[in-house]
Amino acid sequence: MSKNALIIIIFVLMGFCLCAETHYPLAEPEIISSQIVNLIDLSVPIFLDIQAGDLTSELDYHIRRMLLEKGADIREWDSDNNPFYLPALSDSIPKSLLPLSLSKAHLIKVTMELGSTKVEAKSFLSYHSERYPLYSFQIKQIELPSYKLLKVDNLSFIDSKLRSSNSNIKSVKWFEPILAVTAISSIIYLLWTIE
Repeated sequence: MSKNALIIIIFVLMGFCLCAETHYPLAEPEIISSQIVNLIDLSVPIFLDIQAGDLTSELDYHIRRMLLEKGADIREWDSDNNPFYLPALSDSIPKSLLPLSLSKAHLIKVTMELGSTKVEAKSFLSYHSERYPLYSFQIKQIELPSYKLLKVDNLSFIDSKLRSSNSNIKSVKWFEPILAVTAISSIIYLLWTIE
């Protein structure tokens, strides 16, 4: 093996970067909506309750559109007359689906929590980390009028557009420069003495 090839291989190995990749999909409203819609049972009429912060209006629109395309029976009930959204009312109010001529329906509750995840990039003598917003959605399917919880799902997404980065040279351990100098000097000695 020639000296040039050996030098190239060594520099390629030294420059190799170990990156920690996240396994979360991107936080685009269309992607989030399609994954939520795939979890919903469409065999009975559906009431939607979406609480997702700044994404509520976009998710509400996309989820309703996708459900209608799939032929779902989406029902609306005004919050003034809806006992499902007024749990503090007395038991004298009938909590039934009779006014809608339904015997059974599902309430789909979508809630979001905002967190963060850290992506790290490490190389031989440097360290770089970035924090990305992590959107965690909880999807509950509740049978009405019995309020029986049928299914709970969790989905997580990252927003790679918004990030805070932190380059930190202090994370170099005290012995890494010594190892680097020793490795480079050993390679130079080997190359110098090999014919």
